Amino acid sequence: MRRLFIPGLLFAASLHAFEPKVRPLIDAHCIECHGEDVQKGKLRLDGEVSMKTWIKVHDRVAAGEMPPKKSEQPPQALRDESLKVLRESLHAASLEQQRTQGRVPIRRLNGTEYENTVREFVGTRVKLKDLLPTDNSAGGFDNVSAVLDLSSTHLLLYQEAAEKAVSSVIPVHPHLPVKERRTGREISEKGSNFQQTLTRSCMLKGDALIVYSKLPRYGLVCTPGVQGAGRYKVRMSAAAVGAANVPVPVSYCTIDRGREPPVVRDVVDFPPGAPRVIETEIDLEAGEAFVLQLQLNWDIRATKKPIEEHTGPGFLIEWLEIEGPIDPFPSQAYRTLFGDAELMPKSAAKAKAEGRKPQDWSKRTNIYQWLNDSLEPVSATPKEDGDKLLRAFIPRAFRRPVDEDTLKHYIGKVHAKLDAGESFVNAMTYGYKSVLTSPPFLFFSETPGELDRLALANRLAYFLTSLPPDAELLAADVTKPDVLRNQTERLLKSPRARGFTENFTGQWLELRKIDATIPDPNLYGDFDGTLLWSMPEETRRFFDDVLQNDRSVLEFVDSAWTLVNRRLAEHYGITEAFNSAKPQLSTTPSLQSSVPQSEFRRVNLPAGSHRGGVMTQGSVLKVTADGTTTSPVLRGKWVLEHIIGKATPPPPPDVPAIEPDIRGATTIRQQLDKHRNIAACNSCHQHIDPPGFALESFDPIGGYRDFYRASARTQAGIVQLPGYTGRAFYRGPDVEKGGITHDGKTFTTIEDYKLLLLADPDQIARNLAEKLLTYATGAEPQFADREVIEQIVAQVKTKNYGFRTLVHEIVQSRPFKHK
Repeated sequence: MRRLFIPGLLFAASLHAFEPKVRPLIDAHCIECHGEDVQKGKLRLDGEVSMKTWIKVHDRVAAGEMPPKKSEQPPQALRDESLKVLRESLHAASLEQQRTQGRVPIRRLNGTEYENTVREFVGTRVKLKDLLPTDNSAGGFDNVSAVLDLSSTHLLLYQEAAEKAVSSVIPVHPHLPVKERRTGREISEKGSNFQQTLTRSCMLKGDALIVYSKLPRYGLVCTPGVQGAGRYKVRMSAAAVGAANVPVPVSYCTIDRGREPPVVRDVVDFPPGAPRVIETEIDLEAGEAFVLQLQLNWDIRATKKPIEEHTGPGFLIEWLEIEGPIDPFPSQAYRTLFGDAELMPKSAAKAKAEGRKPQDWSKRTNIYQWLNDSLEPVSATPKEDGDKLLRAFIPRAFRRPVDEDTLKHYIGKVHAKLDAGESFVNAMTYGYKSVLTSPPFLFFSETPGELDRLALANRLAYFLTSLPPDAELLAADVTKPDVLRNQTERLLKSPRARGFTENFTGQWLELRKIDATIPDPNLYGDFDGTLLWSMPEETRRFFDDVLQNDRSVLEFVDSAWTLVNRRLAEHYGITEAFNSAKPQLSTTPSLQSSVPQSEFRRVNLPAGSHRGGVMTQGSVLKVTADGTTTSPVLRGKWVLEHIIGKATPPPPPDVPAIEPDIRGATTIRQQLDKHRNIAACNSCHQHIDPPGFALESFDPIGGYRDFYRASARTQAGIVQLPGYTGRAFYRGPDVEKGGITHDGKTFTTIEDYKLLLLADPDQIARNLAEKLLTYATGAEPQFADREVIEQIVAQVKTKNYGFRTLVHEIVQSRPFKHK
């Protein structure tokens, strides 16, 4: 029989202490199923075993799952002593590995961080993430170093992305001014699809256009496409219409020359009453147009009434005007990379280099005159300018001071290109590409042990902002606990913390998947674009409120309030509570507008609303459904992994999903009950199914339901959707509510199930602490981190499990402050 071995234990004393004390438990209760002859679950414990496997054994034994309940159980004293020795040995091994190698393998910027960092230093909003390979995820996050590989493909695409970023700051031509106003009637004459939508989705009233529904690609309420990139002022005379006489949410969108639908940039509320002048500013790329879009799905064919009789919500547009560009020329981004280098057409630059007189280009007024002769930077002293610009850029890009030899290395690359006859713009582009694809830019500079102040500043900045550290943070000595706490507070109060909210909730709560499914319009005709935009916005604002006010993390499970706009309030059936609540506007609007963003209010949830916490928010309920149906398995798995913190393994490969044992089952509960008769399935489904059934009273678009919707005729007949859509569906069977947890506790409603979760508040806090630690450091929690996590949970417990307190405790912890 071979000796037990734990890789990572670098001292013999731990081995000698470990083996004799654990051997009796292994020999008597484990080897029969995990030995030389039999290896259930492909697990063998009579030879060399990885540290990862020993951690799994420790956790299964500690949870009472090994040995199986039907098997003979070891004496409690033997179990306790074996666990104690195993725990101490694993902790010592893990801690020694962290001390010598660090917790976090060398980590690069992921796609989001790369795009944000380049944008920060270059100064443009150029899109780069989609050019790069998709990042893998581990522990629920895509910034975990263990899965952030780097290949030759990455390097090639990094070069392509860097060149695109540098090129984006060079204007193709000088500003080509535009100022054009279109009346509603003129707008309708520009789009071919208005021939079909007029009198169906919209109608003319004099020279004004009234819109009642989402309009198609080639018949939009839009400005002309602009000739050049820049910031533009948009003005309009508009108002909300409808019998309800309430504000109507309207999307500010952009659209380019391609075939893609408009991209929503913001949602604002148009006020009812007489038309008023509304102004906004927006950044547009060449060829893009500004679009006003109503995200409602109303179809006159469903109501079978003339559009003149329609009383639902819409907006009236008297005229729409665009003017610009209004930003300086050239841009600050250009000044950052090319300084005071003169911009001139390529033909003029070539003529100047050859000693010829360039042609007069000052009277060009059309974009087509610039297509084959665009602007480029020209320097009279290219080497001196290149030296100066790179000396300013490189330390910012590397996010730390840079020695002279390193500076000369990159400056030398540019000088070599110039000596070889390359133009100033080509030489500088090559230099910037070299910097933006270099290891000091792509990777975090960390060494085993305690992080220096610059490495710690970088970790803090990317944790709380998804951006590089600003000048104040880089100058601060964050190795001092008080300074670190103050800088953490400063970042949390900064608008830059929006990056934390978007990227952490995007992955922890999977809000990034909000567009992954499209609800069946025949079953869910009450779903629309305003609802789609509002759902993740509610969750992000809720998250912000809990964070900024240090509310308890238990409010992520259940709360007496939420933040909704009018459309969500209607969807949740809490309009009366919304009407009595005070407005609460966003502090970080994406556009400057003379009307507010779609108005969100902090609403005290009335009894019977079935809402509270994130599990019953529309965003979570949508991302855990497929658009047509719901699955207790998918939702139950989501709750286990994201809220409770219990990982669920994939189903056994030799067990079919439903066939053959559940044939004849007529309801989802019957299907899953028969599925659970398979022993290999029951071990997981006894945990998965209860939270899934707790959420079964919510449909794929997050509405509360007592029965399922059906697309085929049923004996129960037709159900008409409320409101103005004219849509209907057939009533299906009643929803099966309630269930029994794995430990025998019964529940009927989602409110009952939330109470069961809240009975163990430490686990809710522990799960969130583990998620935050993973996201903050780029490494999943290791065995030696468990002790720290328990200390953090104990500390936040004394502060009512405050979320902001939890963030501070993570930042002050040993794992965060060490590699």
